Amino acid sequence: MSPHSNPSREKARIRLRARSARQSVPDFQRASLSAEACWRLLDLPRVIGVRTALVYSSTPEEIDPIAAVRELRARGVRVVYPRVEGPGVLTLHEIDGESELEPSLFGILEPHPQAPPVAPHEVDLVIVPGVAFDSHGGRVGYGGGFYDRLLERMPQAYTVGICFDGQLAERVPVEPHDRTLDAIVTPTVTHA
Repeated sequence: MSPHSNPSREKARIRLRARSARQSVPDFQRASLSAEACWRLLDLPRVIGVRTALVYSSTPEEIDPIAAVRELRARGVRVVYPRVEGPGVLTLHEIDGESELEPSLFGILEPHPQAPPVAPHEVDLVIVPGVAFDSHGGRVGYGGGFYDRLLERMPQAYTVGICFDGQLAERVPVEPHDRTLDAIVTPTVTHA
């Protein structure tokens, strides 16, 4: 990115390329590639021993973190999902199983409003969704700033982006409001 580039325009270009790359992943490979990325995530030294993990429910084209979620739960980790409460606002809620999730306005599965709330400072690990990532922890999300605002309130949490290989960019623009991640994993690569 040149010093004269427009970061918003550059993010839009990267978002378009990464979305196309993840849509091109054949359906029959999605589950196995997702599982490979999940095992890489679980092998990260800082993931061992976490007590509370914030995870996400994937859309059909995203990498699915469910294998990591199940293993974390089997290890006794408390599992927390985000819930959209308003423009740019996520609240955190503990659930005992994915059957407790319900479709949101955006069609993404999220906890019921009465699910037990969890304070951001209680979370040790965040598995962060996104459209594109780079090896330096840069992330391009969906443009709403939900996770940037949330991660700002969780400086203690170890943050890991998880994606298909085609979603890795050489370098994504990082603006002052963007929070870089501690690690990025794909089915074939770990950047920590």
